[in-house]
Amino acid sequence: MKTQVVISFKQFFFILLLSLVISCQMNETSNAKSSSLISNVPTAAPSASEKSTPSYSAPSDILRVGDPISIRLNGVPVEEEKMIEEVVDGEGNISMPLVGRFKAAGLASSQLKLKIEQAYRDKKLYSTPNITIIVQQRFVNVSGEIRIPQRVAFTNDLTVLRAITACGGFTDYADRRKVKILRGNDVFDFDAKEAFLDPSQDVPMVAGDQIQVPRTIF
Repeated sequence: MKTQVVISFKQFFFILLLSLVISCQMNETSNAKSSSLISNVPTAAPSASEKSTPSYSAPSDILRVGDPISIRLNGVPVEEEKMIEEVVDGEGNISMPLVGRFKAAGLASSQLKLKIEQAYRDKKLYSTPNITIIVQQRFVNVSGEIRIPQRVAFTNDLTVLRAITACGGFTDYADRRKVKILRGNDVFDFDAKEAFLDPSQDVPMVAGDQIQVPRTIF
């Protein structure tokens, strides 16, 4: 009688263990199928509002009309080494001894350097010319209803508000909502009040820009 009770208990334990194993295997299979289905569901494309907008950076190394530049000529006989002072003329050109005029406006100084060096080699004047181009200090002009109207030295991180701050800020009579930015032949409106509240609306400067702050009519 005791032997039968022991056998029945072993059988019960074995059946219970077998059931657990089968249950685990079924759960793993189910999870694998679920994972497969989820991985096949296409992800939604980002909406237009989620796409990052391109940032604007003021071109700092691009030569422009009116830029004063110094051009050093090395890699030639010592007696022919020289420093040449040039200003990019109204047509965007500069002149170099023996090789004539070059289009400079719209080029980076490194691009102009390569063009001049190649011209000396092409004309067989020098075999290893080395040109160094130094762009002189650039400025942004600020005028109108500001405390110290002046020109501000251009830097890559200069913005409208930073330029005005460098001039002592607005006067009490400044119309801060109708600031004008003159860039070449273009004129842009700038709302300084909005930019103070939302710095992302501040505008990067380009060398040679002019900022004009009008007087309020009130």
